Amino acid sequence: MPNALTRALETRTDGLSAARVALGVVGFAMALAIAAQVRIPLPFTPVPITLQTFMLYVGAAWLGTRVAQPGLALYVGVALIGAPVMSGFRGGIAAFAGATGGYILGWFVAVMVVGRLLNGEQKSTTRTALAMAAGSAIILSCGALHLALLLDLSPQQAFLMGVAPFLPGDALKILTASAIVRRWPNPLSLR
Repeated sequence: MPNALTRALETRTDGLSAARVALGVVGFAMALAIAAQVRIPLPFTPVPITLQTFMLYVGAAWLGTRVAQPGLALYVGVALIGAPVMSGFRGGIAAFAGATGGYILGWFVAVMVVGRLLNGEQKSTTRTALAMAAGSAIILSCGALHLALLLDLSPQQAFLMGVAPFLPGDALKILTASAIVRRWPNPLSLR
């Protein structure tokens, strides 16, 4: 993950200092690790509800793709080498090979989409919520596809296990995240 951090530092724009970019990258990775531990297991699906997607939405909106993407890469890289930063204090390759692997892959695309649509700039609450909803659709689609392949589920079963249980919570996360982003502009002034 040092390459992702190096790229973020080298591609800084608008007079951002390397220290501010590094703070954004590391801070976002740490926020994801903390949000992962707020976890609600569900008895009918192997995927728990966590606050990670909420943090992904806020981080991508505030930081934009150039800072949020390396922050996510740092978080995932640290988890891959075994640090217990994933949900349930898990780490290592097993955390990615299981039921949540597709969601994690979807995070990268979602952060790119939300980050590019909002780019760390103040937008209307509606535009912010729509960008985050697009991110949610990406994450849930990737997760459901992975679950279907991993557990040999029909499309309907994958939807019932990998999408439907998360829709109410994602709606609440999106409404809350978009209100926070609208109310409090980027705290690191990375734009």
